[in-house]
Order: sequence, then C-alpha cells, then structure tokens
Amino acid sequence: MNLKKSILLAGVLLATGTTAVFAQASNVKKAKAAIIKFEELKAAGTAALGKTNLTTAQEAIDAAVVHEKTSNDPEAWTYYALVYSNIAFIDKNADAATKASEAVKKATELDKEKKHTDNITVASQTLGQFKFNQGVAAWDKQDYKNAYNEFNDALTYLPGDTTLTFYAGLSAVQTKDYDNAIPKYKALIPNKEFSSHKTVLLDLPKLYMSKGDTTSALAAAAEAVAAYPNDNDAVVQNIEFNLITGNEAKILSDIEAQITKDPQNKSLHYYSGLAYGTAGNTEKALAAYKKALEIDPNYPEANINAAVVIMNSGRDELLAINDDKNLPAAEYNKKLAAIKAKIATALPYLNKTIELDPNNKDALRSLKSYYDFIEDTAKSTEIQAKLDALN
Repeated sequence: MNLKKSILLAGVLLATGTTAVFAQASNVKKAKAAIIKFEELKAAGTAALGKTNLTTAQEAIDAAVVHEKTSNDPEAWTYYALVYSNIAFIDKNADAATKASEAVKKATELDKEKKHTDNITVASQTLGQFKFNQGVAAWDKQDYKNAYNEFNDALTYLPGDTTLTFYAGLSAVQTKDYDNAIPKYKALIPNKEFSSHKTVLLDLPKLYMSKGDTTSALAAAAEAVAAYPNDNDAVVQNIEFNLITGNEAKILSDIEAQITKDPQNKSLHYYSGLAYGTAGNTEKALAAYKKALEIDPNYPEANINAAVVIMNSGRDELLAINDDKNLPAAEYNKKLAAIKAKIATALPYLNKTIELDPNNKDALRSLKSYYDFIEDTAKSTEIQAKLDALN
C-alpha cells in the first residue's frame, strides 16, 4: 500500500508579531525576516532555493535564545521552533525535530498573552508533517512498529487528523497490536466524511474478534450495518459474526431480508441453512442448502452440509424406531427401508464434495458411515483406506 507522501499544513506563517524589545532586535528580527522569506519560497514549491535563508535564520535565532536579554522571550522561542521544525522537515533531521518540539513547549509556556499562538501552531504542524513523512518511510520499509510510533507522534502536533489516525491504526494492525489499533479506528467513526470510513467500520469488528472480544465485535458489526444498511459486505459480516457466536435465531430475519435483496447470493442461502440447522429446523436447512447448490453446484460447504442434514435426520429416525419396542417387525422393516432410501439421497452430495476435495475428511467419514449403514463392507474398507492414508 502506498501512503500519501505529504499532508497539507493548515497554518500560515504570520509576518507580523510583537515588536521585539530593543535588546533582541538584531538577531530575532534577522531570524524573523529570513524564516519568512524561506516560508514564501517553500509555499511556492522551491524550498531548496530558500536553504540559505533558513541557515541565516538558524544562526541568528541560535544566538538570540542564549542571550541573557532574549533567552526567555516568547517571540525568540517561537522563531526557534519555526526554524528547527523546518530544518527537521527539509533535512529529515530527527535532532532538529527534538529541538523544535522543546521550543514549541517553551514558547507556549512563555507566551502568556497568546500573541504567538498562530506561529507556534505552524511550527507544530511542520513537526507533524515531519513525523508523518517519517512514518511513511518506516511503512515503505515494512517497519510497521516504528511507522505506528511516528504516525502516533504526528498526532501530537496534528490532533484529530483523520489520515494520520487511520495510518496509525493500520500500522498497528500490521503488527497485530489490536490494543492500539482499535482506539484509532474508533476515533474515526464520527467522521463519516472520511474517505475510508466504511473500511474502518467493516474492519473494526474483525479487530475485536481477533482479540476474542465477541461482545464488542457483534456491537461493531451491528454499527457498521446501521451506518451502511444497503452495503452487502456490512450485512453479510454481521450475519457471519452472529452465526459464529451462536446467535442464529436472532439473525435469521436479517438473513431472509438480505436474501430478498440479493436472491442469487449463494452464501446467504448457505448462512440461512446454518441458522435453520442450528435452530433445529432441518427441512428449511436442507432447502436452503439446496437453493445454494442451485446457484452453484460446486459449492463444497453447501454439499457437505446438505449431506450431513440428511444423514443426521436419518440417524434420528433410526434411533426412534429402535427405541419403539412395540413396533411390529413388518412396520419396522418398512420404516427402515424408508430411512435407507432417505439416507441414500445424501450420497450425491458426499460424492460431489469428495470430487471437489478428495482429501475432505468429514466427507470421507460421512461416506464411510453411509456404507457401514447399508452394510457395504467393501466400500467401507475402501473409504477407510483413504482416511488412513490422510493420517
């Protein structure tokens, strides 16, 4: 994934400010004039041409902040922050970034009258840009841990920036640091205008599920559907998570509603089969699997589940007649024949599953059970040999 290489700075460097006291005029004014000229060239896309101005500003402001008359002057520290934040940004200089960060704090503390707030903000934004670019560089090297740290640091200077928040969360996901990824994703939920808003809402339930927090995963999945009720991915994910967590009965109405909107979606019919099967309605479960197979005969899961529903139903009927001690022999034999005929209808689904996946152990075991039931010893032995070869 290629991350954007830059983000726009919202602040504008102000040419005006508090008039420096006479003692600081020479160096602070010199730094001020030079950094303004540099910013003009940078804004025009020719920052390289302004390097001499930046150097001039650096030399002047270095002298100003150590002079006894200006060492505690908020304007001097404001321009120090501006100079060093730009050096960090232009030269990718981490030491300069540290100096700029310290200067931002000092200027903020000294600026009791808030006369330099706008320029302090510009310096902070430039530091945020530097950190963002550092994060991009780490991401490009697949160093996702440091990418997260840099993007997260950038948010200190650009709080609430949606791009930074998203990339910080995404970097944390890459290292499976869900504890840091989740808060970043959650912070983006109120910003529906954010371009990746739907992605965030769809991914958040997965992050919770990866942590084993099923309660939060279900809540997040429902929130995604509420935000995007007509989005198939959101609806299907909500269905899947409810099925995984055992909420089949609760989600059945949602499945049926989605099938009405998307009747040729084989997965929805499959989910319907799972839900009805868990709820004990084997007839509707089998009908749902058959519908999925009408859409795609080569759907392995639907084939094996259809077979299992049939065989389990036959097993239950067999147990029932075996428990009925008062059942006449003739009636027993009649019902047994009907059960055998019923179970035989599972054979095409089992064979299809094995055709699609010859090593499907569940299908092979079910097929062996079928041959054991009809007392076909040769076939049962043949299937057992295949199972033994897979172990």
